[in-house]
Amino acid sequence: NMSNPTTKEEAAYQAIRSAIIDGELKPGQSVTIRDLASRFDLGRTPITDAMKHLALDGWLETTTGVGTRVANLNLADRFSYMQVRGAIEALAVRLCAENVTQEDLLALDHCLAVAKLAIDSGNLVRAIEADIDFHRLCAKCSKNRFLYQFYDRLLTQDELVFFRNVSDADIRIQSHEQHAAIVEAIRSGDPQRAEEASRYHTQTILDRLRSEENHS
Repeated sequence: NMSNPTTKEEAAYQAIRSAIIDGELKPGQSVTIRDLASRFDLGRTPITDAMKHLALDGWLETTTGVGTRVANLNLADRFSYMQVRGAIEALAVRLCAENVTQEDLLALDHCLAVAKLAIDSGNLVRAIEADIDFHRLCAKCSKNRFLYQFYDRLLTQDELVFFRNVSDADIRIQSHEQHAAIVEAIRSGDPQRAEEASRYHTQTILDRLRSEENHS
């Protein structure tokens, strides 16, 4: 059965990734195949394959002769990352406003509703997932497959970047309101306003990262 090894590798990938998100495995912590295999009660092969995959996606860092550790993420990295992400998002929503269909709008509205529900019920991890889903959806609705593929790849880094500051409800509310403004601009078919709303959203995040950096 060919599908079995992949399933075990996927299980290992998800388990290790969840442990990093939950903070059970800390940034900078050394991890070995043996430790992880016993911790998650999985074989060495799926763990080895999962670790390669996690290193590729930026969750783990492997140094030759030193070993593997949970990736450290500094604020400067988050800032640089957000600059690139923001530039792509501005283009994505501009294209959305030019190409939007009724179906796209329904999907965007649904995405906002899910986020609102998560925020109102205090489920901030779910709210962050909905935030990421929103931006992925904007990229998809741009109808530019190169933009979407590139953006999708970029977003694998996002969980890394943003699950680390989960606890702030005000940030979630502010973010949600800015997303709603982006959707309104898309709905009205105004590419310029959509792009401006998107740039404003990115700027808010960059300003916040800058002030975190000054306080750290």
